[in-house]
Amino acid sequence: MLMTTEAVQEQVQRNCAISDANFSGAFSLCGLLLRMRELYKWETGLAPWQEPEHGLILEWVEQREELWQELEGRGCEALRLDGDELDPFELEQINERLSSRNLLYGAGYVLGMKPSFLLAEPVESEMIAGLQVYTIERELCRDIFATPVMRQGQRIIARRQAMAALLWDVVQEQRPSVRPALDFALAGYDLDTQGLLGRPGEHGGAYLHMVAEELRLWVHHEIGEAVEDAFPGDVWHQMVANTCQTLAEVFIRAVKDLLADTHPQGLLSRMAEEDRKPSLGLYLAMMRPLSKMLFPGIFTIFPDFVRNGNWVGVDQVRRQAYASGRELAAQLVAIHQTSDPFDHPRTVQRIIEEVIRPLGIGDGMDTEGE
Repeated sequence: MLMTTEAVQEQVQRNCAISDANFSGAFSLCGLLLRMRELYKWETGLAPWQEPEHGLILEWVEQREELWQELEGRGCEALRLDGDELDPFELEQINERLSSRNLLYGAGYVLGMKPSFLLAEPVESEMIAGLQVYTIERELCRDIFATPVMRQGQRIIARRQAMAALLWDVVQEQRPSVRPALDFALAGYDLDTQGLLGRPGEHGGAYLHMVAEELRLWVHHEIGEAVEDAFPGDVWHQMVANTCQTLAEVFIRAVKDLLADTHPQGLLSRMAEEDRKPSLGLYLAMMRPLSKMLFPGIFTIFPDFVRNGNWVGVDQVRRQAYASGRELAAQLVAIHQTSDPFDHPRTVQRIIEEVIRPLGIGDGMDTEGE
């Protein structure tokens, strides 16, 4: 007898809660509260621009913290599906069981090696560059860490709800350093920050159209990552595991993201191929401090791009950044291969001293969310 969707959902959401309980301390207080706010909005079905009632969210936070205290220290549990117990990271077997229910399951390790889980109903599926791309609208289960696009083996999952929330945070934050890029991007979709923030309901349709278009494009970050070979075999996974919850881990992830974006088959090349000018503005507006330091050329050429719309300059700095990323990856791999596999603190120290500090990046940089 097939297990009900509700029974599957209950098990996956429990693992989400266990993961959150064990890793909530890895976030800064501000970062944790922002993520909890977003999780609450997802659970209660609020649109990105709808703010929760103060009293209700405070009560929810208190209840969630009590649940986390109860679950802290427990390991993620096996999933019981149709009489069998499966490890929660056995993606292929679990998805094979759930396909008849039109359910898609995701599991992996995100920043800080936090387990992250997802259960959703896919609305679209297509093959791109040899990878199966699933677009999901309604998420049945998720944890406190939600990334808009995730790749797991030969499968890419594109999450509209997560993308809508992330883009709204960028609009709401309005960082002065990237305001021109954000304004340029929104104008390309006949939107502006004043109208969005002041009358979000009137612009909801246009906003969600932008979300869908950008999400479709962001899939090519994962495609670039899939074909990039700067970190051979399982080396990258070993490196992030050995440097977990340090500046070195965040830096390694940022280098991999840079290579994915600047790969000839990656995000920036796809933007140019489709002539997606607003998307370049959003790319700049969403970049975190560490990523900006690794790719300063894109900001240098942006004013000229706004004036002439010519992708030649973008392609030139893309190629330069890709070459630089390959060099950084080679340095990181060399340190990994020549380090004591049991002395992780020394490996972290070497990466910071030999690779990160020469770039002018300090230990105190705010890297959360990279």
